[in-house]
Amino acid sequence: SSIGPSILGIVRPLISCGLMRRSRQLTHALLAACCLSGSTVTSAEEAAATKSPELGAPPAIVEAVVSVQSPADLRGNNIGLFATFSALPPPTGELTLWAPSGDALGCAPYSANVPAGHAAIVRRGTCTFVSKALNAQHAGAAGIVVIGDGEQLQLMGGNSTAEDSQVTTFAVGIAKKFGDKLLQRLSDNERVTFTLQVYKPSMWDLSEAMLICLATSLVAAGAFFATADLRQGSPIAPRRDEVVEVSSEIAVSFCAMGSAMLMVLFFFMQYMIYFIIFAFALGGVSCIIQFGSMCLQHLAPPLRQKALNLPIFGSVARAELISSVPALLLVGLWLRFRNEPQGWIFQDIIGAGFLCWLQRTLRLPSMKVATLLLSVMFFFDIFWVFISPLLFRGKSVMVEVATGGGTGESVPMLLRIPAIGDAFGRDRMLGFGDIALPGLLVSFLRRYDLLSRKRFFSGYFAPALVGYFVGLCVTIVALFIMRMGQPALLYLVPGTLGTTLALAIKRGELAKLWEGVPSNGEDGGSREGTSLGNTACGDHYEERS
Repeated sequence: SSIGPSILGIVRPLISCGLMRRSRQLTHALLAACCLSGSTVTSAEEAAATKSPELGAPPAIVEAVVSVQSPADLRGNNIGLFATFSALPPPTGELTLWAPSGDALGCAPYSANVPAGHAAIVRRGTCTFVSKALNAQHAGAAGIVVIGDGEQLQLMGGNSTAEDSQVTTFAVGIAKKFGDKLLQRLSDNERVTFTLQVYKPSMWDLSEAMLICLATSLVAAGAFFATADLRQGSPIAPRRDEVVEVSSEIAVSFCAMGSAMLMVLFFFMQYMIYFIIFAFALGGVSCIIQFGSMCLQHLAPPLRQKALNLPIFGSVARAELISSVPALLLVGLWLRFRNEPQGWIFQDIIGAGFLCWLQRTLRLPSMKVATLLLSVMFFFDIFWVFISPLLFRGKSVMVEVATGGGTGESVPMLLRIPAIGDAFGRDRMLGFGDIALPGLLVSFLRRYDLLSRKRFFSGYFAPALVGYFVGLCVTIVALFIMRMGQPALLYLVPGTLGTTLALAIKRGELAKLWEGVPSNGEDGGSREGTSLGNTACGDHYEERS
């Protein structure tokens, strides 16, 4: 959530220091921003952010699949919302659109009967939705399609009177841009046909399973990167000055800075979204070059030699120069295809690099700080997803920010998996923060297990990883039941932090875990008295130029 303040910290180190060797501050600042900003929302269905009920409307929301059959260039599935008073299920078979003459709003009795098998299409405004539906029904229409006044779908509520029960035909609302296209074709005397059905998402599909497995794998991979300094000769082991220890003050400031940045993004998203895209691209290049350069220098030491000097940036090693080619190519492909169906793969690769780099450079020193951080972000997530709609006219600040706030762009700080078999082709999404924040705890536990010389299944890392997996599964179930964006930390924090604390209490090891002091392992050995903090967390830091 600290994208705004972080950007100054992103650009300044890049300008004032060497291109990649000293630009780790750039990557670290961006990663902290990615982790908190668009991140702590899990939305399995993007349309969960597009439902804005009318004041006083019942909470029941039934989505419609409006499938245009002709003309051919408009053919495809589009989302709609059935009115609360709509007759369901809608008629089967193909329907033809018909626009009443003289009254585009459909508020006056129709001057002519609607042909059989036709549905009226009108614009929103002036009269109630029930009046529009009854006028179409009395003229013989099979139903009515109401065009909204924006791209955010509105749930059409009834009058809460006996008049609602008089509606015996369907009533569905659609977005303005889609409706304008339909009306334009009707005005050109083209025949517009469509089918209509209730959208019934499956509780589980392959894309959601892939998202859960990807997120869990990245948490495990992050722990591998976080403990690289404990492996002799690891090319990805961080220098001591690269590692930042999360203090109690930093943990609390995450919430304050995150809330401030969410407000800025909520009100100024139309301007900030392009700044965020720029920062994501810049950080992506930096992160990939650093990873590539470290591996190349390890495999081929001569590549550490200077290749050239760049104005402002200083000397550039051969390994950095070589790594810049795939880095620029990957980020360039993401920029080109970020709003296309195939753009998800490039975004996820960049995101995976971000998340692993974050675990490598941010470190929790103790269970005490981990508990404080995750507890604060637990309530942060709940407030901005569930409670903020009560303060911002029914809009969830977190969901609005995560989905781009109507800019047509999506905040890139999330993993995307394209839906498989979904009528609307929606992406399944998970914010970086829902991986990074529990990942910090899991990485801490992996370090604790290694320093305590615990076997894999008798330590804390494996149970926490399983708890994360289960927490994500519960999140998907909650999405299916509640049909709205979920604060994933509501389920992930109990699954990881709760599991760890309960297990530590059962084993009688809470005191040492709480202070970050390794315990005696199964083999009787440990690094007793060693802290898991920044200054004494391992003996094998790799020294690199």
